[in-house]
Amino acid sequence: MNNYLNYPLNNNSMKLKYNLFIFCTLAIAFQSLSAQVSEVGKSHSNVRYVPGDGTFITLSKKDKFVFNINATLQPGFQLKSEEVENVTTNSEQLSLNLVRLGLNFSAYDDRLTMGILSDFTGTTGILEGWIAIASKNKKYRLIFGERQTNTNNRLAMADERYASVMGPSISGKSNDGSIYGGLMQNFVSTTREGGLYFETNFNINKMRLYPSVSITTGEGQGFFDPVANSGFKYGGRIDFMPLGDFIKNNAFISEDIYHEPKPKLAIGVADSYNIKTSNSIGAGNGTVSGIYDKNGEVAYANYNKFVLDFIFKYNGFAFVGEYIDGTVHGKDLFTDISAAVRLTPESASSKYSMGSAINLQSSYVTHDGWAIEGRYSYIKPEFDVATSIIQTQHWYTAGFNKYMMNNAIKFGINATYIDQNGSGQNKTTWINNLAVQISF
Repeated sequence: MNNYLNYPLNNNSMKLKYNLFIFCTLAIAFQSLSAQVSEVGKSHSNVRYVPGDGTFITLSKKDKFVFNINATLQPGFQLKSEEVENVTTNSEQLSLNLVRLGLNFSAYDDRLTMGILSDFTGTTGILEGWIAIASKNKKYRLIFGERQTNTNNRLAMADERYASVMGPSISGKSNDGSIYGGLMQNFVSTTREGGLYFETNFNINKMRLYPSVSITTGEGQGFFDPVANSGFKYGGRIDFMPLGDFIKNNAFISEDIYHEPKPKLAIGVADSYNIKTSNSIGAGNGTVSGIYDKNGEVAYANYNKFVLDFIFKYNGFAFVGEYIDGTVHGKDLFTDISAAVRLTPESASSKYSMGSAINLQSSYVTHDGWAIEGRYSYIKPEFDVATSIIQTQHWYTAGFNKYMMNNAIKFGINATYIDQNGSGQNKTTWINNLAVQISF
């Protein structure tokens, strides 16, 4: 295996570039707005509200300047019971699971798009900030900024407001995994990363293909806190839809809330290689320690993540399957400064999430908005040892939802049971959530 590449990063430089990016983005937006204000009243400008999607302000029919403002509020209540070695701990909490405010802008028939998403449940503040340029035929798209990455599992690529299971989150991350299940809790965590993304799409007869590649920081939402001596993450994904396109973003939502009139199937494959990863799953930074190179300097291993998933939908019925595998690679790595003890795959499992997971879930949504769903996740460590981050787990979830007003209002109740056993600490957990979500 090749020696590691060194990517020196400067925190002040990163922040300066980000500030410049935000300034340029706002400058373009305001310039476009001012250029079109004089057209209001004598062109096809309008303001309209769409339940669930927010307010749309359209300026100029010719260039199609569109501003979209949307917000989501999700208060909830949780009961939790955890038993560890015959000792039970009960807890309950009222929380604001989601508090979001989003601003999107598009121009020139969606050839120029921008988005900013604020999150008020934690300290992240700006959860997303990106700008994209598309070709005239919309087959090619280049995106720069922080957004949901293309190298995670399918359900991690949809906004949390579309999650069928509602539960507490902080800065876009699930507290206990009840939102998306054990697969994401153990191998994904954060769903957004800063970097450069390239997307394309094309047809083969009636079939649709969506390939994409990316170069990101590999540090999750830690875009502004880079770690020295860490590298970038390189990844790609391809989605194959043999029966044609889904309605809107329905290919990445667990429940068939749009009721596909014809059977639809999507199959996805993704892979990523994160160089010098300072986080156990490449979703943060600075959490891995105790690894050194042959010179006694702090070092990190490379983390590879492979994903295979599919989704089938028809007339309210949906079935989703996801598989993920995490492995570690490296050369001349040691667990002591004197470089006497090599980092073995087994010892690496105490620092990185090594193993695999599957997630299976099925649901049905009636035409009047009632939904029922069941989910099962299985987590398997690569090494069944007490020090491994990944422990054998079985996750079971059942939930009910009620959608109203074009999915703008959602009531939900769900229960999750987690059974962890193996060489590590044995424990069982019950998580019960009740929540209501309003999108406007």
